[in-house]
Amino acid sequence: MINLLLLLTLLQAPVRSVSSSHVTVYRPPNVDGAVAKSYLSVLEQMYVNYSSRLQIGRNGRLRVRLCHDRYDFSGLTAADAMFSPLWKDGTLYIIARDDINDPGYNTKLATGVVQGVLEQISYNGAPAWLVYSVAVYESGQYIGLTPPPVETVKYFSDLEERMQSVSSPTDLSDLLFYLGNTGRFLDTKFGVGSLMRLLHEFNGVTSFDEAVSRAFNIRVSELERDWHIYLQNAANQ
Repeated sequence: MINLLLLLTLLQAPVRSVSSSHVTVYRPPNVDGAVAKSYLSVLEQMYVNYSSRLQIGRNGRLRVRLCHDRYDFSGLTAADAMFSPLWKDGTLYIIARDDINDPGYNTKLATGVVQGVLEQISYNGAPAWLVYSVAVYESGQYIGLTPPPVETVKYFSDLEERMQSVSSPTDLSDLLFYLGNTGRFLDTKFGVGSLMRLLHEFNGVTSFDEAVSRAFNIRVSELERDWHIYLQNAANQ
């Protein structure tokens, strides 16, 4: 007996696609082809820029799935529309819009693109919160957000827990503040290139503690202490 998910997939209208050197954009028939091409152009340029900046993923490919509306998005991702654009399981899911040139919207797209550029490192065992932190920091999506309370964020594992418990736009804004400033903290403390140096320590078996020790010659407990102080200062600025 065909399960319900497979049946719904079979009943969907054919998905169409357009491609460039590093990006393939898939769209349902109710998303205009011109819109898909606009996304393709913007995302291709972003991919080239970030893969060059981060020195990784230059031969990679970004898979993008445009969604017609929030129902289409939620049906494909099992996530609320507030998470669009959403990087999930090797695909960037986006609720399509006609105007994609808004700077604030572009930073959201950029976060997803950086996650795509870093896809292989994610497979190598780097913590999801760390990869997400790099993406939010590089895109600048955290800049200008209202500072949240930081008293409850004392350990890096708290970021992972918060990623799993976002249930409102405020929760998401708070998470982005924590993540972006985490990336900024590491980059500021250890210098340009330090984020990628840490990410490259993961090889599928390396623990976070080992990676931090090798990359920065510091214990995680010390790093967390300095990080928490940094978050407090960032929240009070």
